[in-house]
Amino acid sequence: MTDLPILRMSPHLTPRPWGGDRLGTVLHKPLPGDEPIGESWELSDHTDGPSSIAGGPFDGRLFGEVLREFPDEMVGSNDPTGPYPLLVKYIDAREDLSIQVHPDDDYTARVGIADRGKSECWFILDCAGGTEVIYGLKEGITRSDLIMAIESKTVPDCIRRIPIEPRDFLFVPPGTVHAILGETLLCEIQQSSNTTFRLWDWNRKPERPLHIKESLEVIRFESSKAEPPFHLEPLSDASPLVTVLTDNEYFLVRAVQLPPESSLYLTHSGKGAILNGVEGAGEINELGMALGETFFVPACIPQFCVRTGHSPVTVLVSESNE
Repeated sequence: MTDLPILRMSPHLTPRPWGGDRLGTVLHKPLPGDEPIGESWELSDHTDGPSSIAGGPFDGRLFGEVLREFPDEMVGSNDPTGPYPLLVKYIDAREDLSIQVHPDDDYTARVGIADRGKSECWFILDCAGGTEVIYGLKEGITRSDLIMAIESKTVPDCIRRIPIEPRDFLFVPPGTVHAILGETLLCEIQQSSNTTFRLWDWNRKPERPLHIKESLEVIRFESSKAEPPFHLEPLSDASPLVTVLTDNEYFLVRAVQLPPESSLYLTHSGKGAILNGVEGAGEINELGMALGETFFVPACIPQFCVRTGHSPVTVLVSESNE
């Protein structure tokens, strides 16, 4: 086995009509300046937006290229099946995203879509006071009700709005009608998929395609009750804290919180780990970590250390469960 370093990621930036400039002004991404950027694909092995590596021996190379050259060292397998299974983004929604829904793996395989399904989760970095997200349909809304709303262009009357605040966490399973609304900055961990079915796009101009038939096929109408967001409270004492945010079929996400002038050694399951700095600035081993940076810890590094300076630090640590 070859020893690999911890990899600092360089994102693939994606223009979106609803995007803004906070990926640059807050998270210090190199925005082009001529169009709104909605998504920063921080760690991606997806063909629609592969991310690369910044610095070190693999500077400028695609993450997926290094993965396939060193599969055992990167993810603990000599025969990885397909692309890396997770995709991590930062999303800046200056305006409302479309009301949408994602399929699951069974659906994409059944209908011949050359992509995976999409389970995802959101960690809210910042939002304006009173901001909401769309999460699910109102209780009791049936398929027939939604079809009538589509025909009468009253889809927004059928959806559930949930208030959010910074440090909230939400898990969004496939089949859940949802939308990130304006003035929200968040980190999204998801299956590596770019398949989205738009149910409603707020009559935005120019018009983008809607996917009514597909949406109706994948919406889980029986799952109408939504849990409120989990709120990650700031540290109340001088001890580090590790909180499991989700541990589902596809990925594990932990929030690691450290007080000033502290350190904590962490391990992973043997498949590598993705680290996202979502509060403060610190170090991962000997690498400086600023707010908004993303790192990949290869499988060949079974233990790593997060350190803080004069301010508290929160890091999201994500691992594939596949």
